[in-house]
Parts: sequence; C-alpha cells; structure tokens
Amino acid sequence: MLRSRMNRILTIWRGMTNGERVVAAAVALALAITVVAGAYALLKRPGDVSNPDVAFSLEEGAGKERRPKPRKTVNWTRFGYDLGRSKFLDTPRIRPPFRKLWKWQGEELIEFPPIVVDGRLYFIDNDGVYVALDASSGKVLWRKRLASLNASSPAYFKGVLYSVSLAPAQALAVRARDGKVLWRKPLAARSESSPLVLSGRMYIGNEAGQLLALDIDDGSTAWETTLGGSVKAGPAFADGTLYVGDYGGRMNAVRARDGKLLWQTSDLGTGIGGSGRFYSTPAVAFGRVYAGNADNRVYSFDAETGEIAWSFSTGDYVYSGVAAADTRGTGPTVYFGSHDRNVYAVDAKTGEEKWSEGAGGQVSGPATVVGDVVYASTFSGNATIGLDLGSGRRVFSYDDGEYGPVVSDAQVLYLTGGASVVAFEPIDVGSFRYETNKGQKGIVPPAQQRKAKRAARERARGVGSGDGPAGAGGSAGAAGGGPQGDRGGGGAGPEPGKGGARERPPPGGQGREPER
Repeated sequence: MLRSRMNRILTIWRGMTNGERVVAAAVALALAITVVAGAYALLKRPGDVSNPDVAFSLEEGAGKERRPKPRKTVNWTRFGYDLGRSKFLDTPRIRPPFRKLWKWQGEELIEFPPIVVDGRLYFIDNDGVYVALDASSGKVLWRKRLASLNASSPAYFKGVLYSVSLAPAQALAVRARDGKVLWRKPLAARSESSPLVLSGRMYIGNEAGQLLALDIDDGSTAWETTLGGSVKAGPAFADGTLYVGDYGGRMNAVRARDGKLLWQTSDLGTGIGGSGRFYSTPAVAFGRVYAGNADNRVYSFDAETGEIAWSFSTGDYVYSGVAAADTRGTGPTVYFGSHDRNVYAVDAKTGEEKWSEGAGGQVSGPATVVGDVVYASTFSGNATIGLDLGSGRRVFSYDDGEYGPVVSDAQVLYLTGGASVVAFEPIDVGSFRYETNKGQKGIVPPAQQRKAKRAARERARGVGSGDGPAGAGGSAGAAGGGPQGDRGGGGAGPEPGKGGARERPPPGGQGREPER
C-alpha cells in the first residue's frame, strides 16, 4: 500500500510543470516548519514573565512590625515566624560574631526547625519524637514519641502545641508543659504541612490535596477545600486569606472563614505541557505571595488577584521556603536557596537579581533572615551559612546543618544541625582578630574569647597586645560570661587548630526533597 501511494505521488510530481513543483515544494517546506515550530513550542520550557504594573505595597508585610526591644526576648511560635511566614525577625542584636552556649545532640534527623516560646524550644524529629528543651541550657525537659514519621514544625498557642504527622496520618494537640496528648484526629492522608493556628482554628494541608480548618479545642473539621494536588507546604495568612501551593503546580488563595477558593494560578511549567509543583511554604509580604517551585523558578503573585507579577529562574529545583524582608539599606527583598547550590537575593517588586552566592551544596530548606543576615543550610554539604543581606558576603558558617537553618528569640540564635540544636549568643570582641576553628566562620572559640578579654584589659590599661591592634576600642566579651561547653556549660571546648582563619568582626549592617 505504501509503495502504491509513493508511486502515485511520483506520477503526480512528474506531471507537474517546473513552476508547479516550486510551489508544491514551498508549501511542503512551510508545513514542515510549522509542525517543527509547534512541537518546539510545546516541548520547550516557557520563559520568565514580568508584569511591572502588578500592585506592590511598601506598607504591608515583612519588616513592618516593631523591632524587639534590645533586652527583651520574643516568641517564635510557628514555622516562618509570623502569620505571613516571612521567615524574618527584625532584630539589631543577633549577628556574628557568636560564642557557642550549648549543643544538644539527638539521634534522628530534625528536618524542620524548632519553635521558641517562653524560654523553651519545641521540635519533632523524623521519627515522630517530640522534644522540649530549656532554651538557656539545652537540657531536655520532656521527650515523647507520638508518631513514627514527621517532617514539620509544631505551632504554639496558649500552652498547646499543634502538629501533624506523616505516619500515622494525623493532627495532634499536645500540652506544651509536659507533652500530654489532648486530642488526636486521623486525617484522610499524610501531612507534612506545618500548622498555622489562628482565631480558634488550626490550618493544615495533606497529601489528598485538602486544605483543612480544624477546631483547636477538639480537632473537629470546620471546613475542607480540595485543591489541585498534594498540599505539602504550610499555609500563610494575610487579610483573611490563606495562601498555599500544591503539587498540581497551582498557587491558591482560600478564604480562611469558610474555605472558599478565591483564586488559583498555575505555574509556567516545565515544557511538554507539564507543570511544576509547589513544596515551598510561601511568604506573604508587600501585597504579594512569594514561593519557589520545582520548575526551577520563584514566583511573585498579586495577593489579591493571583496574577503573576514576575518569575525568576534558577538552575534547579526551588524547594526552599522564601524569606521576605525590608531592612534599612536593602529595601524590600526576597531570599531563597536552590538545588543549583546557590542562595539568591532578588528585588521583591521587580524580580531583578541583587546578588547570588554559592552555598557549598544544594539548598532545600527555607532561607531565614535574622537581623541583617540570611541563613541557609545545605543538605548535600551538611553545613549552615550566613550571608550579609546587602552584599551576599559570607559572615557565618558552621559545619552542621541540612534543612531548617535557624530561629531566634532576639537574644540567642538557635541553629538546627542534622540531628542537633546549637545555641549561639552574640559576643563583642572589639577589633580583636580572632582565629576560628576549621569549618567555621563568625564563631569565636573559647580560647579566643579568653584572649580577646585579655587584649581588652590590656588596651584599657594602655598596654599593646600582639593579638590585636593596640588602642582599639570596644570591650571583649561584652555579651557576658566565659567559655561554655557543648551541653549547657562545663569544659573549655577545643582549641583552634593551626592554620585557622583569622577574622575581624563583620561590619554592622522547607525541607527535605519531598519525595517520600
């Protein structure tokens, strides 16, 4: 049959004039180009978008709350810090250099960071073990296994911890004082959506694609709304609306009062008609919603309409939760990490890159801004870094970390390692050129703290010191106290190794791969 058709085509071709053959060839070529172009358009990854006319408000969002008073602690009661999940604590006190106060070492991965409330740290490890630590010493206050698989942070409200687990699929209310379970509610599917507690309700998502509102008194369902795919992220809140992405590649706005879907916007996708997926917990600030996507982009949506204001491409997945901050000297900026091994600072209004800096490994967990430093952890590099907001210059590094980097109570920085929690307190060493331990930056070892204090005393007496410039101002160890051990005191800690870096104090200025 094929040979017969070919012979017929050849017969027609031989019967044409030269002019007719030219026209037929041109038509065939145009048809081939159209087919190829159509296939390319279908297969290729869509380009980024920029809509500069989308609304932007400097009066809304991150950085607009009053700064904590210098000597006062604050409570970090939920994943992302505030209701909009900005992941930004505006405090002038918390910045390198630090001294280590204590280290608590666990056995299992702590995938999501602790919360800090009234002098206590609360967190859940991957094995579903709930832990309460004394924030001043790192001492375990209580420890209970209430699930078998967890990948989320609890939320605190009026003496109760509200949480979810992957296995079993459940929501829980646990008394913060002693870990007593107040109620459990089975869920239709697993959940790793860090809860948001507000106005008597607990808001969570699950892998059945549901966004749920549960009554905090007994766990009963107030409403449930089905979205376009698994809901892994924690919802963020602003002006009566919940915002959360799903694994169908859509960002959703849902009315908190009754669960009504207000808008739903698809990502740009990966080409071949495919969509990405939102694992990143969004940040709501400046009248926008910011979230990373597995199509290698970060998006900025109009919070009221869902229109895409801009998208920004990186070289790999962006599972990282986005941090949004407006600080003196930097202006409204969003910060995030990528699997492409970089941390980015991007103009929150326009989507223009301000800087990018190598992280030393893939970043999957959230970027977190405390003071004028953005922190990120590398799960393939097992380290935590801190970058200056204005320049991207590395001012801090610690040789442990995987997903959730840091939280703070405005007095102490609490860093989450793979299976550990470490407390760091700011220390004033003046102009003393301290030497760091290998794999660390912005952390003053105990022996160097003693030298800094000695140098300060000598400067005060007008005596030169070989450890730092004579006559330099500032008092070493102004943050108080001498060297502390890894577990709430005791032991001077390791001496710095030979060849360690010498430093001056710098000038003032979500989680694992979700395929389980």
